[in-house]
Amino acid sequence: MRGLKIHNRELSDEWVSIEVEGEVDLATVKDLEQAIESAHDGQEGGVVVDLTGSSFMDSTGLKALVMAHRRFSAEGRAFAIAVSGGPVSRLLDLSGVNTTIKTVASVDELTGPA
Repeated sequence: MRGLKIHNRELSDEWVSIEVEGEVDLATVKDLEQAIESAHDGQEGGVVVDLTGSSFMDSTGLKALVMAHRRFSAEGRAFAIAVSGGPVSRLLDLSGVNTTIKTVASVDELTGPA
């Protein structure tokens, strides 16, 4: 699958999920950055970028996540990544990002089952 689909979903009063489907790379990273910016400005709680539906991410996507995490942390707001297996998970493991940014296997870990 080439391209990117992004959907925002309010999980609770404290969390908004940015659900990402497809590939995050140089051609699509601006869409992810805009979605994070919109979620940042649109509410005061935490944001989780749900990458469980993402099939690929390159270093530009990694940078977008790190920069978002820094921004949220500077404001005392929560920021997390949901990812479970596959190439995106391997990238986060190899880069060490998963040791810096809260990483969960499912957004349910942040809010509990629906």
